[in-house]
Amino acid sequence: MLSPPNLNKNSNIKKDSNKKKPTFILRFLKYYYGERTYERSEKQIQNEKFLLFSIPFNRWFLFPSALLVQICLGAFYGWSIFNKPIDSYIYNDPIKGKAPITYYITMGVYGITLLFAGPWLERNGPRRGLLLGGILYSFAHFFAAIGIYKKQIAVVYVGYGVFSGIGNSFTYLSPVSALQKWFPDHRGLASGISVCGLSIGSIIFSQCILPMVKKFNIVLTFVILGCIFLFVILLQSLIFRLPPTPNYIPNNKLKNQINQIETIESINEIKETETIEINNNNNNNNNNNNNNNNNNNNNNNNNNNNNNNNNNNNNNNNIEILKEPDFSRMTIIQSITSYEFRVLYFMFFANGVCSNIISSRLSNFVQDIFYKDAETASMVVAVNSVFNFLGRILFALISEKIGRKESFNIILTTLVIVFWLITKIITDHSYGGFISLIWFYSFMYGGGFGVVPAFLTDLFGSKNISTCHAIILTSWNLSGVCGGFIFTGIYDALRGNGHKVDDPILYNVNFYWVACVIMVGWFASFIIPVKPKYRLYPPIPNQLLQFTMFNRIFRLIKRNKNPFEMVSKEKENEEWNNYLINYNNSLNNKLEYNNLENNNLENNNNNNNQINTPQK
Repeated sequence: MLSPPNLNKNSNIKKDSNKKKPTFILRFLKYYYGERTYERSEKQIQNEKFLLFSIPFNRWFLFPSALLVQICLGAFYGWSIFNKPIDSYIYNDPIKGKAPITYYITMGVYGITLLFAGPWLERNGPRRGLLLGGILYSFAHFFAAIGIYKKQIAVVYVGYGVFSGIGNSFTYLSPVSALQKWFPDHRGLASGISVCGLSIGSIIFSQCILPMVKKFNIVLTFVILGCIFLFVILLQSLIFRLPPTPNYIPNNKLKNQINQIETIESINEIKETETIEINNNNNNNNNNNNNNNNNNNNNNNNNNNNNNNNNNNNNNNNIEILKEPDFSRMTIIQSITSYEFRVLYFMFFANGVCSNIISSRLSNFVQDIFYKDAETASMVVAVNSVFNFLGRILFALISEKIGRKESFNIILTTLVIVFWLITKIITDHSYGGFISLIWFYSFMYGGGFGVVPAFLTDLFGSKNISTCHAIILTSWNLSGVCGGFIFTGIYDALRGNGHKVDDPILYNVNFYWVACVIMVGWFASFIIPVKPKYRLYPPIPNQLLQFTMFNRIFRLIKRNKNPFEMVSKEKENEEWNNYLINYNNSLNNKLEYNNLENNNLENNNNNNNQINTPQK
């Protein structure tokens, strides 16, 4: 799509003959991530126009439904409240530290499942995704109840970790991808609403779990939660569906807006091309004047110069409109292997590197470092979820105004500051300062989650959102799992050396490396290209590195003098214009080649029909 194929068939044949056949794994991945969509019959599409009986379906029903689904998942993200009740029930030791491992196992399975959940959802739709995910997520709570009742932590690890991890991935992705497809006119709002329910669920269940444990015990608490989640998620699955068309436009008003935007862009492109042509005209006119002067001196060349002038005048009337590449038509493979996707992957990795540490241990931090009781810790977790919720909603809306890239610039800059300050706060045992920074961190961290679905849709189109979002979430998952295990390893090693649970060194050593990782992601947030020009800007010979920052292009070139170059705006426009000319020529060549192939095919069919027609 973005780079039309070479039309020299002989060269392709020679190259292909030297290639080795791809392995089974590569063939499977190419097939699985191929361009296949959810197919429905006309009858299914007509039936989906109604919610129930004669009640017409309205896309705005999806907002509250998505909230309810994500609220159910929010119970998992308040896992730190379960830690001490589980350790107390199984080991009679509330600080045993075995229960938090369940969270990391779940996140590991969750990340692996995401690699397959995205393409599966594109082919099966959000309803089947919610049915599958809801059943698995609910049964994970039943298995956890069995493991706790039998006092077998391994059953909790496998039963809850595996089933909840798989169910979580399908249940989380289904509403996010569906809302991005249904709301192209409110992309930021859809992004924020589809993910903020996790925080609301964490708020609700952080206040409900301890009272439920005291009234029913920890075993029955998991059984009750599993039943609630099964009922709610399966009921919401009946509401979810995909739009009737792949590139859905909700109303005529939006169509008119899009037409106006396309008209304005076309006018701008024409103006830019005219500007280039006018400059060329001035040069040509200067040349013509020089030629006329020469003609006065050399009368023998008058006829030739007049012919050249006529040719120049004819060329001046030709104005070529150059089309920019359409990124919404990118395939899944092109999207997930692109440079900007890799940069965004690491940005999101940095955004979430400490998320699972905070989620799984915040209650322990409050009780162990600052000697607060379980109820106070539960309150801190609840308020932390409020800030997470606000970050998801507000940054999703803010990104509509200032841009997705700029939103990530603010988020990661703030996170770097937070984690360099928090070490001083812990050393001073400042409880107020600690919870303030943690809540501020959660606000910014939630903002990253609120922005990224719309960011991906802007970059790669709505048809690739399920797969792109699923794979991006593996970066958060990977950072959470790696961060969690590294934190636990350092924490346990220092505890083994005699440090107590309230010793600041247990936490400061970890937060130092967390801050360093976030700083790398912070730098990446400034160099990710988002405009078509910067995403496809052509390299030059001997170029080693190229990146964009503050709308300027920087290059590292292999040469003895001045290897580092900041491209001037004049040179940038010239090189980009040359690229667009070559790109449009390639598109035209490809179109001509396809037309030629179609004509040859039609001629062959006509010849075959004439041969097969019996003579009278």
